[in-house]
Amino acid sequence: MRKWVITAVFAVFSCLPSHVFGAWAGRTSVFDIGTSVRAQSLGGAFSSVAGDAGCIYYNPAALNTLERMEFQAAYIPLFFETYYTYILAAFPTIDTGTFAVSAAAIGTDDITPRDESGVEAGDSSEGIYEGIVAWSKDLFLEKLMLGISFKFDYHNVETYSNDASFSLDIGGYYTFITDREQTLNAALVMKNIVEPQLNLGTQSEIIPRQFFASAAYTRVFTPDISATGYLDMNVPLGSEFDIRAGLEAQFYNMVYLRGGWNSYNLFSLGAGINITDIGRFDYGMFFSEICLQHRVGLMAQFGGNVPEARVKRAEAEEAKIGKKAKELAAKELSQLRDRIDKMTGDVREKERFKALHYSRALTLYYEGDLKDASAEFETVYRLDSGYMSVAYYYGFVKGLINKGRGQENNEAVLKLYREGVDRYLKQDYTGARESWEAILKIDPYNRLALENLKEINTLLRQIEGMNEVEQQ
Repeated sequence: MRKWVITAVFAVFSCLPSHVFGAWAGRTSVFDIGTSVRAQSLGGAFSSVAGDAGCIYYNPAALNTLERMEFQAAYIPLFFETYYTYILAAFPTIDTGTFAVSAAAIGTDDITPRDESGVEAGDSSEGIYEGIVAWSKDLFLEKLMLGISFKFDYHNVETYSNDASFSLDIGGYYTFITDREQTLNAALVMKNIVEPQLNLGTQSEIIPRQFFASAAYTRVFTPDISATGYLDMNVPLGSEFDIRAGLEAQFYNMVYLRGGWNSYNLFSLGAGINITDIGRFDYGMFFSEICLQHRVGLMAQFGGNVPEARVKRAEAEEAKIGKKAKELAAKELSQLRDRIDKMTGDVREKERFKALHYSRALTLYYEGDLKDASAEFETVYRLDSGYMSVAYYYGFVKGLINKGRGQENNEAVLKLYREGVDRYLKQDYTGARESWEAILKIDPYNRLALENLKEINTLLRQIEGMNEVEQQ
């Protein structure tokens, strides 16, 4: 009788992917069906997905791509009174990453067990349950996200009740390309680092570690039409090699069409429709050698856009830093001008050179000309990295430019400008003038070149005057 009960509970495997059916042989978890009907419709290729809480099962690192709080749920009747259900919630935060929890169950209701003599022993419900707690955050690099999830499995199958196991997953997620026309994401996931063990009486099965390499590529054809291809590969580490692939087309940010396949010959089709900006309805149709199955799921979103809040907060912090930097710049500029006026021939030329270019850099920065300010700060930094606050400003302004807050320096102009500075420091004033004059052939109105040429021409006239006096 017990054998019949267990068979009824796990009859769900008949309509799951073939690799899940093999779980009883210790190859993967019964919950590999996954949380999210969308993910199931894409063949389970979901480790590199962006902006979907269903990734809690596939790759916890991708959770930090969520923009708003999200809830998902589905109840999927199978057969023999067997069902699969899940519910999950994810909460992105501004400072501490994204947190998520999920609960899933595979079971059967209204079982009437009988004893050895055939007498009914009352109704019972049997099943296996899994809970997940996960966290993800961007670390080290803005486009790199790391995540971790703790899984707790529990089963209640007749006399084999109260058996529990734990497991641990870690994942990484990285965005290689992101622009208006295309996006490329990649992920690495190690599942079951702590290998869970399922016990049924004398039978004991260990679910082995799994290592997934994944990628997702999106191509934008028009502002309203795009397509994304997903690919997950399970590298054999105790389980067989497995490929999962999916394709999703998006129309007007409202309608989605999906298809999926895996190397165990499970095919799926699906669709999704956005319900204004509060959620999405997902549908999937699954083909196997045993049956055709339909599944539906719901997703709801709440709250404000967290990535936008993060950007606004970062901009506010940068504005505070910038304000303090400008206050310091104004103070140092006033002091420098006084010092420059007092510098005479008894002061080394290099000191005057540093003071002139540092004051010019502060003026440019204060006026918002980050490109030229960066070049001037670099000039002083190369000569004396400990000079006043040049190290601070050099790094600060360069960081602003790298974040796209300033115009990109023309490489040819920069090369000529640096070449002129090097010649000037070696007292090759004629060579410095030639380098800076060459800049004007590329950029006739280059402010740095014009001001440096004005200074160098004055210096050369002074030198020529002194040479004439000596000759007389």
